[in-house]
Amino acid sequence: MAAVMAETSQDELQRAQEALVHLVQNGDLERIVHLARLSGAAADSMSDEMVGRLAGLASDGLELVDQVTRSQVARALPAISSLVGNGDLERIVQLARLSGAAADSMSDEMVGRLAGLASDGMDLLDRVNRSQVVNALPAISALVENGDLERIVHLARMAGAAGDSMNDEMVSRLATLATDAMCLLDRATRTGVMDRLLAVAEKMDQDHILTDFLHCLSGATEEAASAPAPKGGLAGLWDMMKKPETQQTIQFLMLVGKHFRSCRLRH
Repeated sequence: MAAVMAETSQDELQRAQEALVHLVQNGDLERIVHLARLSGAAADSMSDEMVGRLAGLASDGLELVDQVTRSQVARALPAISSLVGNGDLERIVQLARLSGAAADSMSDEMVGRLAGLASDGMDLLDRVNRSQVVNALPAISALVENGDLERIVHLARMAGAAGDSMNDEMVSRLATLATDAMCLLDRATRTGVMDRLLAVAEKMDQDHILTDFLHCLSGATEEAASAPAPKGGLAGLWDMMKKPETQQTIQFLMLVGKHFRSCRLRH
């Protein structure tokens, strides 16, 4: 047993000698000596108060490292490095300083007004969400793009100006007129007059009666402006009656009267 222990000690001593030789060769032994002298000089120059402060600093440092380790801040180091690299961390610091300066410059009254403004804004946002105004945003966007919203605003302004310019008597007359118009429309709808009028209007549009009548009025007005004045007397009337177009016109008017008389007799 003693021989084994002696052999082990001899091996350890040999390894220690080899390590010491290696330290001497690469200069590490000299650095260790200088470091030991520096540490000893620092220890000799420090008072008890300085030793206590260093011990407290070391204790605080170890506690900080422990807190960092337990809070897993190491996971945030890549994000912090990215913020530092792209300059966002400096912007955040400047923003925090700006916010702090704004907070320091505000009085209690300003803080109260801002708090009230924030409360009103949250209330308005809640009302917007509950009223589902978001569903109307596509229609509002379309109105803005095609200019209809501006036209609606102008129309509302015109209606408001008209409302401001009217007195009570005018409002009463307009209300009575609107009531009578609604009653007339209701009667025409209930008695079927509206349907018949629509049918007649559609028939007139298909046969181009109204268009032809308007063209006839326009042509007659232009021709009457350039036509010579009638001669008068029986001779002038006879000359007019001899024209075929005059006879055709009289014939057409007689046919119209005939058909109108037949319709009236049926009723």
